[in-house]
Amino acid sequence: MNGENDTSFAMAGKKIADSSIFPEFSEPLAIKDKVESLLNKMTINEKIDMLGGKENLAVKGLPRLSIPDVWCTDASAGVRCFGRSTAFPVPLAMAATWSRDLQRKTGEAIGEECRAKGVSVLLGPGVNIYRVPTNGRNFEYLGEDPYLASEMVVPYIEGVQSRGVITTVKHFACNNSDYDRHRMNSEVDERTLREIYFPAFKAAVQKGESKSVMCAYNPVNEVYASENKYLLTDILREQWGFEGFVISDWTCVYSSQGPVNAGLDLEMPYGKYMNAKKLLPLLKKGRISEEQINQKIRNLMKAFFEIGAYDRPVKDSLYKDYSDEHSAISLEGAREAIVLLKNENNILPINRDYIKRIVLIGFNGENTTSCGGGSCCVKSYDKVGILQGIRDLAGNEIKVDYIETDKLNPKMKPADMDLISNGDIVLFSAGFTQIEESECYDRDWELPFGQSALINKISSINSNTVVLLTAGGGVETESWIGNIKGLLHTFYLGENGGTAIGEVLFGDVNPSGKLPFTMAKKWDDFASTKHYVKNPGKISVMRIVGPQGSKMLRKPWTVSYREKLMVGYRHFDTAEIEPQFPFGFGLSYSRFECSDFNLSTNEISRGDSITLSLKVTNRGDRAGSEVVQLYINDCESSLLRPQKELKGFEKLYLEQGESKSMVFTIEEEHLQFFDDRIGQWIVESGEFSLSLGYSSRDIRQTFLITYRD
Repeated sequence: MNGENDTSFAMAGKKIADSSIFPEFSEPLAIKDKVESLLNKMTINEKIDMLGGKENLAVKGLPRLSIPDVWCTDASAGVRCFGRSTAFPVPLAMAATWSRDLQRKTGEAIGEECRAKGVSVLLGPGVNIYRVPTNGRNFEYLGEDPYLASEMVVPYIEGVQSRGVITTVKHFACNNSDYDRHRMNSEVDERTLREIYFPAFKAAVQKGESKSVMCAYNPVNEVYASENKYLLTDILREQWGFEGFVISDWTCVYSSQGPVNAGLDLEMPYGKYMNAKKLLPLLKKGRISEEQINQKIRNLMKAFFEIGAYDRPVKDSLYKDYSDEHSAISLEGAREAIVLLKNENNILPINRDYIKRIVLIGFNGENTTSCGGGSCCVKSYDKVGILQGIRDLAGNEIKVDYIETDKLNPKMKPADMDLISNGDIVLFSAGFTQIEESECYDRDWELPFGQSALINKISSINSNTVVLLTAGGGVETESWIGNIKGLLHTFYLGENGGTAIGEVLFGDVNPSGKLPFTMAKKWDDFASTKHYVKNPGKISVMRIVGPQGSKMLRKPWTVSYREKLMVGYRHFDTAEIEPQFPFGFGLSYSRFECSDFNLSTNEISRGDSITLSLKVTNRGDRAGSEVVQLYINDCESSLLRPQKELKGFEKLYLEQGESKSMVFTIEEEHLQFFDDRIGQWIVESGEFSLSLGYSSRDIRQTFLITYRD
């Protein structure tokens, strides 16, 4: 289930038969009336039968009424399960672009490939918050900050759904670990839920209008997410006004009555608990009602009519399941995702006139991993590894040697040592593959296979060493960062990753990525790790393939989110702990300058807004992009608040010497916090600071404003 070349069911290239069967009506009807017309013709057994999936990935239709099956597919980095597709950068890499436009373009392309293959439901995007760096699925999500995740998920959803494909925002809620996801009870207070773990889901359904939400595997405050009425009904439907359908994650339903009453609409991959044998007795005893069943069918059919799945042939010949245009979008995302973290003595970009011999080292150098493992891993048509990307750009005048290390025995041979010592620059491809970093389990905090020691060994032989880090988040760097001259974080960049890395190394592309998470010096520097398992990378077969959520065989155990709001930079900045690299950080080959700041007013009251404008100028010798970030701090609050919180960002591309203006609008909602004493979002009168900068630690200008209630 993990790899790009896996032949298990998810990657086996299943094909959907084309069909033009869909329900017909004797007269034009509104969608609501179409749904009711079909519902009135269905028996109770037929209704219940639609509440469970079939063939692993299909939502059941009803041939008697010409209702077609509707097909689903994994996931956020491309179309998986139905043969080869364009492999896009993973969501965490896309978050590092800080580009809303790229997210929308990526969503549109993925939606088009879904339509070409006959898929109408995309089982993504994921928006769970990066709480600990070792979570096996961090690469599938959008980083540690709820505002950034909210801003990046909306255009992706809009892009996918504009092509007639339903998005399924996941995993609701607090599935922030894959260490033991079926029984790891997330104990979280309400304020933390509202301010950290809910916002991206709320934005997805209210602003993005996602037509589906997927519930999580885990219990939340001792109630499994699939039967958690507080999550699925009280919050999602009653408070946020969600009108789509709630789908379970695969095998995350653990009972029958609870999910029906809580608001789950569809059990996947089949109806193990939501079937006639189990639900009819509950109906007879009055523990569930037929109206509840009816409403679930309404939620499903309404969404399918709205997206067009019940009104069109399964496949659309107007769309392509792969194209050069889609591959170009993937490359664009990879280029903008790469984060330059260290560039001592301007070792990068590589000067073609000076550098004549490059040595590339590492098991990931040639067959470079394009994705993390599991449901986000796409089987692409053509994949460009780092070695190929470098050789394609090096030209005939530069020799590129490659040393492929052995994972189990990464020792250097004498001949390798000679190559390293004679290289003008040494590039070490470090990190993980889709085997070590995947859903179903956590990964290690330290680089595996002795790579840290190897980095130190290589850098002692050749001081011009640059590390290319392939990983779905932060790793331990303190033991080797001081011995290298350059560091690129390259995430998992999809099918064109090697090309993008080569372009950045040689300066054909100016790096513009910014970290969507904080990289720490030590594991214990995170507030969250103090309340987490001690050895997250230790894998247990029972946790992965055992009886999973069976309440009798594996009782849930609790992980308390006692750090509360202090996730990522909120903790580091408030506690004044120096990170290795701060949230929002990323170097460029250019130098940017902010000037001409203008605040429309220094007072704001209920219902008003303030504008903050500035000019950004590229003072470097090449074109490039910069992300200006706006952070807000409540100077005095009745409840503890973080030292600063991201509330705005804009990315500008500037030619050499070019200037552009940008404007931030500060609304009342940007000043709010959730007061769990009264259960409401509030703003307290007083002073707030507005800070503009290039990261959470690189603040260039601060303003004070006053809020008057």
